[in-house]
Amino acid sequence: MSTLIPRVPSNAARGQLRGRGRGRGSGSDSGSGRGSGRGSGSGNWRGRGRGNSWRGQGPNLSRSKDQPSRSTIDDAPLGRLITKITLGSTSNYNIQTGDAKISNCKYAASYSLVDSKTPKIIIPGEPAKWTPPQLPLQLPGDRGDYLRDHNGARFPEHPMLPSVHSLLSLNKGFDTSGVDIMGCASSLGDLLRFVRSVNLTFRFDVEMIGDTLFLIRNCRDQVIPEIRGYGHSFLDSFTSYEPKMRETKSHQRIISYCFSGLKCLVRFECDGHLASDREDFTATATELDGLNLSKSPAIETAGAIVPQRSIIEIKTRSKARSQVGAPVDMDEQFPRLWLRQIPNFVTAYHVTGNFEDVEEKAIEQELLDWEKNHQSELQKFASILRQLIVEVKRAGHLKLELCRTESGPLELREQAGKPREVLPSDWRDIWARQNQGPGSDGTAGLSDEDEDDSYPSLLSRKGESDESDDSDDGFSLDFTACDPSCGYCGKCA
Repeated sequence: MSTLIPRVPSNAARGQLRGRGRGRGSGSDSGSGRGSGRGSGSGNWRGRGRGNSWRGQGPNLSRSKDQPSRSTIDDAPLGRLITKITLGSTSNYNIQTGDAKISNCKYAASYSLVDSKTPKIIIPGEPAKWTPPQLPLQLPGDRGDYLRDHNGARFPEHPMLPSVHSLLSLNKGFDTSGVDIMGCASSLGDLLRFVRSVNLTFRFDVEMIGDTLFLIRNCRDQVIPEIRGYGHSFLDSFTSYEPKMRETKSHQRIISYCFSGLKCLVRFECDGHLASDREDFTATATELDGLNLSKSPAIETAGAIVPQRSIIEIKTRSKARSQVGAPVDMDEQFPRLWLRQIPNFVTAYHVTGNFEDVEEKAIEQELLDWEKNHQSELQKFASILRQLIVEVKRAGHLKLELCRTESGPLELREQAGKPREVLPSDWRDIWARQNQGPGSDGTAGLSDEDEDDSYPSLLSRKGESDESDDSDDGFSLDFTACDPSCGYCGKCA
């Protein structure tokens, strides 16, 4: 069962930590934010940390070391059970054509989170650049508490709001009706681990807006306490931001892809990018038709658009706590890298903070091989996503969350207490309305002419067309009038 992380009081929800705060300890395809993070041994908690305490920007925003923490949202009472989902209940939802593969992966949007008196994002922002120094290099150890989810800490009422804002600001006329699923990679990772029969306790909100199923983390202002290791120091020393981006505390990236006939928008925190590939952003973000939208973050336009082929994932590993020279177990890493479609992997080995061995590797083919060899699991994963769309639509206007305890089934439950919503009401209206703009493909700043023809999506499949096997026509199925007799075809309404 995962370890519960203490919360700070709610009046510190927008208090900021100095640094990127992702925990990375043991576990496969992690990022869920519950229990240990990714990796093994010391030196695997990572984030861009230049301090070990909360750094608030206004009154009542900082957290004292002597201030008692509160229980996490994971301890909140569970609401009424709506339905249970087991792996055996997915057979009626296998209605895709072709294999369960990701195709047409593209950059959709991005933003950088910074410390500010009021919530602020930089659009499109820019990830840190990989700038490794000469080895060997001795680094200081990490100390202190780090945010588990920068979005939830800065936007506790609507953690998905900055993602939606950046997406619609960078993509004028974006067709929201064509999106089946939008969520963070960690929530999708929780579902994938359920499919893979990995014991895990988690819960997150689910909500339909129009034809889109949103998956929303509930970390809010949770922290990862008393970090030890060298991962934060490693990022500070081996990556760097452009001058205008140096106040970045977390860079968030949203990609668009088709998975088994479902159009997905997936958000994840980005470690960095290879220095050779970037396009300065010179346009301005769209004003969203001049609407005075509620609870909108302050916007600064700056940064660069970086293609997905240049994105890197970084992992540190202690040789002292494992067999010397033993490589990272990639079977644990591939599921989370696959969900994020990250094509470059950096592994850094150290002994008590002395880094002598840093490996850079392109892993496009390995991800394709992993996908090919795990089709049975990925077919079930696709079925689970389809079943969730059906069940959440059936529940109507109930406010729901999805829960699992250790090796148990998925439980769709009504939220207990004050209901939570994925977006403020005016933002919901914008997302739910049908877009009039023809030809919108969800790609910000990169037209078909701008993209590298030799790399039209993240992973070009040898011997296959660049076009998806699944047409866009199947992206928005309406299951509300369907039942098992038709196999939930999506065409009965």
